[in-house]
Amino acid sequence: MWIILTAAAAAAGGLLLLKCRVPGGMLVGAIIAVAALSVTTGQAYMWPQIRVAAQVLTGAYIGCMVTREDICHLPKIIGPYLTVMGSFFLLNLAVGTFIYHFTSLDLLTSLLCAMPGGMSDTPLIAMDMGADSSMVAVMQFVRMLFGMGCLPSIVLFSDRLMERDAASGAVQSRERPVPAHTHVPLLPFLPTLGVALCAGLVGRWSGIPAGAMSFSMVAVAALKIAGKTPPMPMWLRRVAQVISGCCIGSTVGLEQLLRLRQMVVPAVVLCLGYILCCVGMGWVISRVFHLPPKEAMLSLSPAGATEMALIAADLGVESTNLVVLQICRLIGVMLLFPQFFSLLLHFLPL
Repeated sequence: MWIILTAAAAAAGGLLLLKCRVPGGMLVGAIIAVAALSVTTGQAYMWPQIRVAAQVLTGAYIGCMVTREDICHLPKIIGPYLTVMGSFFLLNLAVGTFIYHFTSLDLLTSLLCAMPGGMSDTPLIAMDMGADSSMVAVMQFVRMLFGMGCLPSIVLFSDRLMERDAASGAVQSRERPVPAHTHVPLLPFLPTLGVALCAGLVGRWSGIPAGAMSFSMVAVAALKIAGKTPPMPMWLRRVAQVISGCCIGSTVGLEQLLRLRQMVVPAVVLCLGYILCCVGMGWVISRVFHLPPKEAMLSLSPAGATEMALIAADLGVESTNLVVLQICRLIGVMLLFPQFFSLLLHFLPL
């Protein structure tokens, strides 16, 4: 019964914000509605395994967008990727150092609080490394909510300010309008969906971060390039957003809200840092690597790869490069940043 109520709350909240034309409204509304249900009743629940379905559906949707022309653009993401990773690492060190000096948290916990990794994965890394996983979980939750709830609107506002440069020819936009696949029948898409599901399960079992989405995306993209693959119905993408909202919102409880009181200032500094990084370095990437401003700024969003893919489509950015950048960013952060932090603590014992 609570699973049904959780899903109903997510659908209602998502549809409400979608009708209000809030950026990423379906996903953001679902998270807010389920979080409110969780805090007030303590009973919001969704099977954790069902998030794999959302990742598979998102990967299938992205894979359907891939064309042969997109493949030719992939070598061009190397420069933006290194810039994104370098920017995130410097921001991580700066904000982590501030948290360390402002609070009573140790340096490792402070650095992990500011790490742009996954909300579910980073606290586990904190536990393995002996950091305070509860504080890391709170800050990761703030980062995720900010990245999905506030940053898209900031990106849209900043993009309007950059439109003069784009119109003058400084940036050649490769954005594509969001396809209207609302009335596409499901039956022709079922074989493609089956391939995406099998590939997503393999990716899930591989243990690779965002593996379910990555594998399903690659499999469907391969089908799209090899032959004719029917478009994905738009309502399936909305279902993926509702599922993601259920899984994320159901993790919010009164305990998480109370802990936020201790971390208000660090959370504000973290969000301001991401705004400066997203807008400032997004402008640099746009100018240097000739990417559309919205795509460049979204590549620096600290939200999850799955959630950013869903929100980017709502903002009118249908870029395979952006998705590949986000997935590579997540993998790079999860694999490399903890090792860098260990080396830092080894040479700077505190």
